[in-house]
Amino acid sequence: MTTSLLAALLAQNHTIPLHTPGHQRGRGMEPLLRALWGTALAQDLSELPGLDHLAQPTGVLAEAQVTVAATAGSDRAWFLVNGATSGLLAALLATVGSGDRVLVGRNVHRSVIAGLVLTGAKPVYLGVTVDSQWGLPLPVTRDAVAAGLAAYPDAKAVVVVSPTYEGLCSPLVEIAQCVHDHGLPLIVDEAHGSHFAYHPAFPVAALAAGADVVVQSWHKTLGTLTQTAVLHLKGERVSPERLSQALNLVQTTSPSYWFLAALERAGVQMAEQGEQIYARLLQWIKTSEWPLPQWQATGIPQDPLRLTLGTWPIGLTGFALDELLQPQIIAEFPSGRSLTFCLGLGTSQTMLAILGDRLKSVYTEYSHNAPLPPLAISPIPALQEPALSPRDAYFCPQASVPLKAALNEISAETISPYPPGIPTVIAGERITESVIETLQTLQELGAEIVGAVDPTLQTLRICRV
Repeated sequence: MTTSLLAALLAQNHTIPLHTPGHQRGRGMEPLLRALWGTALAQDLSELPGLDHLAQPTGVLAEAQVTVAATAGSDRAWFLVNGATSGLLAALLATVGSGDRVLVGRNVHRSVIAGLVLTGAKPVYLGVTVDSQWGLPLPVTRDAVAAGLAAYPDAKAVVVVSPTYEGLCSPLVEIAQCVHDHGLPLIVDEAHGSHFAYHPAFPVAALAAGADVVVQSWHKTLGTLTQTAVLHLKGERVSPERLSQALNLVQTTSPSYWFLAALERAGVQMAEQGEQIYARLLQWIKTSEWPLPQWQATGIPQDPLRLTLGTWPIGLTGFALDELLQPQIIAEFPSGRSLTFCLGLGTSQTMLAILGDRLKSVYTEYSHNAPLPPLAISPIPALQEPALSPRDAYFCPQASVPLKAALNEISAETISPYPPGIPTVIAGERITESVIETLQTLQELGAEIVGAVDPTLQTLRICRV
C-alpha cells in the first residue's frame, strides 16, 4: 500500500471546509461534544478529493480493502459502515430473488429475515437443537443442511450462523462441501468470529472452511468502531459485481471516514500483532478459575473468547447475576440460565481477576439457594416452511389482536428478544402456544422485546389472509 487510508485522512488540511458534514471540521459542533471529541472532529469527513469513494473505490480505499482481503483469506473484501446487517442484506440480494427457495438456519439474526423481505425469497428453516441443561441453541449441523438439500433440491443458496452468540461453531468444512456438491453458494454470518483467522487456537474461519460469502461484524471482536463490518467473497459461485450492486442499494452514500479508517487500522493490527495479542489473552484465560460451571459443548468447536457460565446452580437467572455484577462489570448476554461474557483485545489479566473475585463473592452469598428447575423447551422442527414468506407477511393486510387471540394465526412481525436477537417468531410463521409462552417467559426474565409493534406484548400483529 503506497498511502494508507488513515494517512490520506490525516492529510486533509484545508482550512475553509465549505462542505458536509454540517459541523465543518468541528467548528459548528455543540460545545460539549466539541470538548469531548476534540481535534478528531477535523477528520469526521466523508468522500472528499483524495479519500476515494466507498460505492466505487479506485484509490486508497480500494487498496485498504485489498489488504484486508489478503489478511483474512478472501478474494475480495468490502468495508461496511452500516453494520453486518448491510452485508447480510447484500449477500441475499446478490444470490436469491423473488420466489427462489433458500435454506436458512432457524437461529439466524433478524437482519437475515429483513433480507428475505427485500428479496422475496422463500425460506426453509433448518432446525437447531436446544441444550436442555443450558437452554441455549446449538449450531446448525451438517446433517440438517444435507436433509434440507435433499428435501428441497430447487434451493438457490444456504445461509447459516457460525459462531453462535455463545461461540459454538457449525462444522463448516463439511457443510461447505455438502452445499458445493449441489452447486450452491454457502453464506455464513460470522458476525462474532472475525478474529478466528488470527490465531490457530480459534475454530476454523468460515473463509478457510470454504464458505463463498462471509459477513463479519468486526466491531464485535476486533479493535474498530461500533457499526463497522466487512463482507468477504471467495470463489466464483457469487458475482462480485452483483455484490457491489447490492451493497450500493443498502449502504449509506455518506460513509464516515472514522469508520473506514478504523477498519483499515484494525486489519493492520491483526496482521502485525493479532497472534501475539491473542496468545497472551488465551494464556490468561487458561489460568483463570470460575466458581460457576462453564459451558463446553462436547464435540462442537467453540470460541475460547466467549465465556458462558451457568447461573442455575445458585438459583439465579443470567439476568439476575448480570444486575448483581453491575455497575462495575457489564456482561454481553444474559439468558434464563446463564451469563455470557465477551473476552477480547481490551481484556486484561486484572479484569479477569476482578471478574473471578466478584463471581466468587456472589457464589458464596447465593450458593445456599436451590438450583433453578430446567426450562421446558419445545423442540424446533428439523425442516420447516413458513405459512407465508416474510415478504408476503410484510405486505399482506394486518391487524393487532390480543395476545391469546393470536394463537394459531400467522405472525406479521418478526419478534426477537434481545439478547440474543434470534427471532422467537418470524413474520410468516404461525403463532403457536410455545411461541406465546416463550415470549412471556423471556419478557418476565428481563429480555428486551424487539420487532413487536406492541413491545408490552399485550397485542401481536397478525396477517389477515
